Amino acid sequence: MDRSALINKLLFEFDILSEKQMRKMALQLPKKIVRWLGIIHPDNRTRKIFYRATGVYVGEGTVLNANLIIEDSYNHVVEIGKRVSIAPGVMLIANAAPNNSNLQNIPYVKNNLIVSKKVSIEDDAWIGAGAIILPGIIVGKSAIVGAGSVVTHNVEQFTVVAGSPARRIRKFN
Repeated sequence: MDRSALINKLLFEFDILSEKQMRKMALQLPKKIVRWLGIIHPDNRTRKIFYRATGVYVGEGTVLNANLIIEDSYNHVVEIGKRVSIAPGVMLIANAAPNNSNLQNIPYVKNNLIVSKKVSIEDDAWIGAGAIILPGIIVGKSAIVGAGSVVTHNVEQFTVVAGSPARRIRKFN
């Protein structure tokens, strides 16, 4: 089956395909295409299959809404726990670099700003719409990240953070 036929089946026949069939089909496509399908697909079950096929750990019962952008260079450095809720438009950034810019040759940028670090979202966390989580961050169990927040530091479990940069709003039991 050619690429377009595979993509059409994955996009429009997902409801009649088993997870095993979809995973097998996804593995025949370039990871960039599979990740793109995960970003745009209308079905949560199917999105999780695509993210898993590109190296993202996704726990059971997790909901990944549309337009979830994960920048990890497919290096298995993003882990999303069980029963996590990720709203639309969230970005999980595990790798940060200026790509082809000459900035990459400046010592300060090279030594301090180009990073590749694991991002972990622990069980039962809730990530609000449009939040950005930067490299090396751990969002603790049952933590809440407010919509539009930029998370630059770890978030303790049972804590609500919001803002840019995200700051603790409250702790709860």
